[in-house]
Amino acid sequence: MNKPRQQMIRQKSRDRSGATSVEFALCLPILFAFVFGILEFSRVTQLQQSTRLAAFEGARAGIALDAATTDVQAAVNRVMSAVSIANFSTSISPSPLAYTSSSVSVTVSLDPTQNAWFTWFVTSSNNITTNVTLMREVNAVSVP
Repeated sequence: MNKPRQQMIRQKSRDRSGATSVEFALCLPILFAFVFGILEFSRVTQLQQSTRLAAFEGARAGIALDAATTDVQAAVNRVMSAVSIANFSTSISPSPLAYTSSSVSVTVSLDPTQNAWFTWFVTSSNNITTNVTLMREVNAVSVP
């Protein structure tokens, strides 16, 4: 009397053996989209933070009295190369830096599609641009 019940249970489990594979095949693309979306969002956030840091380090390199625009550009290049970012542009104002310049302004801009790991979620119309302006040391020193 107990045997037919066990046979029914076995029969039901055999009928459902392909359901798990079908459910997995339907859920896997959605899971991959979420994982790749998280990775791409993280990379864009890293690009934004790196441009902020590069602009700040460039402006910081330019506040010294004896600083030149090559010092500013070198500081920006060091930060961007440390995180493997290519194809960025740097704008330094005033250029060239003069002894009497009261401030230095550095703008770093990049296209995220050229530096993204997966370009599914970013577009080239959304450039990442950061501008940092710092007062130069000349304001703190009396100039004859």
